[in-house]
Amino acid sequence: MNHNTWNTFYKDTKQLQKPAQAHQLLSQSDINHLQLLLIDVLNGFLNKGEHHIGMKIYIDSELRNDYILKLVKHPPKVGESLEEWSHQIFGDQKFGMILIGLEQYSNAFAEKAASMVSPLLKTAGMPVHGLSFLFFMGNYGFTPFGIHKEATGEDGILFHLGPENKQFYTWDDPKFNSLDHNTQVFHNVSEMISEGEEYILEPGDAMFIPHYVYHIGNTSEFSSSVVLDYINPPKDQFENDLIQATAEQGLKNHVDYEKPIEMEATPALWNQLIDIQSVQRKMELVLSRNILKLRSNGGLARKSIRNHATMPSDMNANFKGIPIFPLLFEVQTDGSVLIFARGHQMVIKNHPNLIELINRLNNGATISVSLVHSLLGPAWDLIDVFSFLQELFSKDAIEIDN
Repeated sequence: MNHNTWNTFYKDTKQLQKPAQAHQLLSQSDINHLQLLLIDVLNGFLNKGEHHIGMKIYIDSELRNDYILKLVKHPPKVGESLEEWSHQIFGDQKFGMILIGLEQYSNAFAEKAASMVSPLLKTAGMPVHGLSFLFFMGNYGFTPFGIHKEATGEDGILFHLGPENKQFYTWDDPKFNSLDHNTQVFHNVSEMISEGEEYILEPGDAMFIPHYVYHIGNTSEFSSSVVLDYINPPKDQFENDLIQATAEQGLKNHVDYEKPIEMEATPALWNQLIDIQSVQRKMELVLSRNILKLRSNGGLARKSIRNHATMPSDMNANFKGIPIFPLLFEVQTDGSVLIFARGHQMVIKNHPNLIELINRLNNGATISVSLVHSLLGPAWDLIDVFSFLQELFSKDAIEIDN
């Protein structure tokens, strides 16, 4: 992944304000890896069992989610290409398959995706509602749901994996940009296509689309694309979501009770019931934790899938952290520590050497169980050590180093 290419791409988008194409942002190795990981994603989706959530299948531009049952009966196999597998399902029909939230179905995909876009986050910053990924796959021609915009605040970067080229059209025009989201979708593609800006995407190319710009893709031969949603919500939505999240946390700053108000009290008096400083402290704490969860997860909005594998019980077993997913922490007033790992949070007891251990893991160093015990003992016994490591391991925040 070329950081200079990312920087050029960012400049070409006018700092994520205008549509732009990047040539060969992905290498052939990246493409091959992503195609393999999409097999893992599809199997993760099919195994989860919630087939009514997140996937849409179109046959000849008609929504046909009944085909998902065929996918369940014939899941893709390792070593099988996406094109070979899809032909077994759809034959020679014109089909399109869309799946959102890819990162929630495969931790391996999540790691690749976070690594892939980390140069963007270093340059443009991390969106406050995080990152999410989806894919388009098929030979469906024009996008089945017409010339459209993304959800408000969800800018997109499409990574084209091929193997065939993809045509892409945008309408960056004030008369279209000013239309509210979700109010109009245009299906008169043949009439409007001459007004659009055309881009030819080859495998490895990327395309940036601001959330307010209408667009459509055309994939006449089998290909797949992965799309990054870079989610910065409208200010009011951000505030409302933060207020709701703060209420759900049930944080406590007070021990006393509110007093009754007089029946004839004025707004100035009843507004005194609101302790602005207390409310702000609660919201700042929740915002801080939300940001730390995102940062611990490489910016991904959805936390990692918990796995049920068991850490080796050998004192000489080696493991290491995953630098793209740093462990972060917050020291609590009661002396405990809140650890943020892959979007999860966990409470553990503090230790003077805990920060040293976290720094080593974040730097990707190989560490043995015995070293952890020597760092944290005798205050932490072996049960504490193994419990802590198992929690990190189950969240895919550390990995065995053979």
